[in-house]
Amino acid sequence: MEGNLRLRLAALAAIAMAATVTGCGSRSQTGTGLLTEFEYLGCEGDWNEETYAPEVARSESAEPISFLVRNADTCGYDTADKPEAELDGDTLELRYTLSSSGGYVAACYCEYRARFVVSALPEGIRKVSVNGDDARIKGTLHR
Repeated sequence: MEGNLRLRLAALAAIAMAATVTGCGSRSQTGTGLLTEFEYLGCEGDWNEETYAPEVARSESAEPISFLVRNADTCGYDTADKPEAELDGDTLELRYTLSSSGGYVAACYCEYRARFVVSALPEGIRKVSVNGDDARIKGTLHR
């Protein structure tokens, strides 16, 4: 009986760890105002950058204006919601909230990806922040 219980606990622990480590999935949401669409692209695995600053890259096409976001956060998140895009002076502020459907997170950093589609990008925008952190911009903001 005790061996059976240990086996079940070990199996549950393995499932929980797998869910925590992979935390992957894609989910798209429509937005309002400046944000027209948001897609959570999931976890790409361990964060392997020397800096924890997020990275933002604008899509190659002129329309729609789409930004791919890479950011580090605690491993184990598998859902995202509350996407927002706002303008603050010369900064485009992109935000979303990560959460874990299983309630488990790990004490390591993983790479999360999301796509934000915005309706317009004024010429005066020079910086981007992701969840309050200044982002490294890959490429150019304006086409």
